[in-house]
Amino acid sequence: MEQKLRRWAAALLAAVLLCCALSVQTLAPGQVMAASQVTVSFHASGSGTEAPAPMSVEQGGQIILPQTQLSSPMGMTDWYFAGWSEQISASVPDYLPGDALYLTRSMDLYAVFTRTPPSVGPGDSSFGQTTQPSQSQPASFTIKTGPHTKYMSGGDDGLFHPSQSLTRAEMAQMLYNIVAERPSRGGGFSDVPSDSWYAPAVNAMAGLDILEGYSDGSFRPNQPITRAESAKALANLIPSGGQPRTFRDVPASHPACAAISAVGSYGLFTGDPNGNFNPDAGFQRAEAAVVFNKLLNRTPDLSAAYSRNLRYFPDVPTSHWAYGQVMEASTTHGHTPTAYGEQWRDVQAEAVPLADGYYRFCGRLYCVSGGQFLRSATQECFTFDAEGRYTTGDTELDERLNALVEQYTNDSMTRDQKLRALYNYCRDSFSYLKRPLVEVGSTGWEPGYASSFLSMGKGNCYSFSSLFCLLARNLGQPAYTVVGGLGKKAAPHGWVEIRLDGTVYLFDPQLEWRYVHDYGYKSHNLFKILQKNAPHIYTKRSGGTP
Repeated sequence: MEQKLRRWAAALLAAVLLCCALSVQTLAPGQVMAASQVTVSFHASGSGTEAPAPMSVEQGGQIILPQTQLSSPMGMTDWYFAGWSEQISASVPDYLPGDALYLTRSMDLYAVFTRTPPSVGPGDSSFGQTTQPSQSQPASFTIKTGPHTKYMSGGDDGLFHPSQSLTRAEMAQMLYNIVAERPSRGGGFSDVPSDSWYAPAVNAMAGLDILEGYSDGSFRPNQPITRAESAKALANLIPSGGQPRTFRDVPASHPACAAISAVGSYGLFTGDPNGNFNPDAGFQRAEAAVVFNKLLNRTPDLSAAYSRNLRYFPDVPTSHWAYGQVMEASTTHGHTPTAYGEQWRDVQAEAVPLADGYYRFCGRLYCVSGGQFLRSATQECFTFDAEGRYTTGDTELDERLNALVEQYTNDSMTRDQKLRALYNYCRDSFSYLKRPLVEVGSTGWEPGYASSFLSMGKGNCYSFSSLFCLLARNLGQPAYTVVGGLGKKAAPHGWVEIRLDGTVYLFDPQLEWRYVHDYGYKSHNLFKILQKNAPHIYTKRSGGTP
């Protein structure tokens, strides 16, 4: 029994750890990700016994580590094979023979040898101490493991906030979503208004003694819930009497020691690399998705999660370590069990709780249209990549542009203040350099000019206008460059047009640079002016607002 529990817990841990390292391939909408082969290669670490042959499976599939026994490495008598680790010189195994692994990438496993026979255990009071398990008892409550209904949601701001700690109210709601029982009495807390969104969940979970309040009669719904408090709540939902699990920073005297040991033994929680549980740390939302999925035996269908037009969170891109877990937790779907977990069906699409428009999240520009973030799509002068981020097509340039927007603007500024700040940056941070002219009718030239302008610190009117145009777009403003003429002789010149509040305005940072820095005319203004009121004759030949 002890060995089965250890294998089961190790399998769950392996699935989570491997998901953390998953390198995600971005897909176009509707495209299905083809399954690829991944391989586990074994290394005997000096043993005279030959290591098992490599094992391959489709990405996301399960393998069972072979029941192998290796002899001691040469020159190391009385050492015992203990298991496998991804670290070449590990002293403690990560995986044991017979463990089940869900592989999302190829990996190398190295044999680990210890002086203690594996069946004995460490045998002292330090981290990892084990004792004989007591008689297993069923869980105190019933959890809903049938329909895969979402039990987590994003915020009203369109984000998921994966690194943010769950509040006690949010934890109560998640528990309420999955626990079948309902109490005969409520909580009746002084700080839980009866009309609050979390009142039913808080009162129900407190009434069942799953998530308790405090001795002063409060529940503190907006307070972050700790890992220890989460463990105490979740210990009610798993069988008792498993193999105890100890952590370095949870002594026997800790109020939540028994619960932490139980959820650790069951495989819901794992410690950090130092063997600590961190009981007073917050329970992060991404971590919660992983833990609850394990509790509910829910496995994300990665092909469906990447290819379907699901509710998307800009702060949980497809490259995020918990992307699949978050999608599983926040998406209602039917499912068909498979040898590798589950296959999604009848996925329920959910709209983004934001009005259509442009938004900056996590230092990048996104667009909501028809209740969804645009991904791998184009709207107006904006192109959005597979992660929904506005892009010029040049990754390095995108990074530099967004860094400038973050540096020179903030949320307290109005739209025009942000535009003016970026306009002034373009006007005051560069000098003039004669460069090739842009031919009338040319398109797509702006990224090249802007990139060289940033690199050299010098450029012509097309350099100034291209940089300001792309910076304005990163604010969500539909900016367009113009190739035209200036003055009575219509000398070749470039500037920017932006339609604001239904009116097209002209912006000419290079000519204003000339007047301010060459001629000393500090009051000369070519920011957001109507062409008919411009102090110069502007002749448009191509480009500009549609």
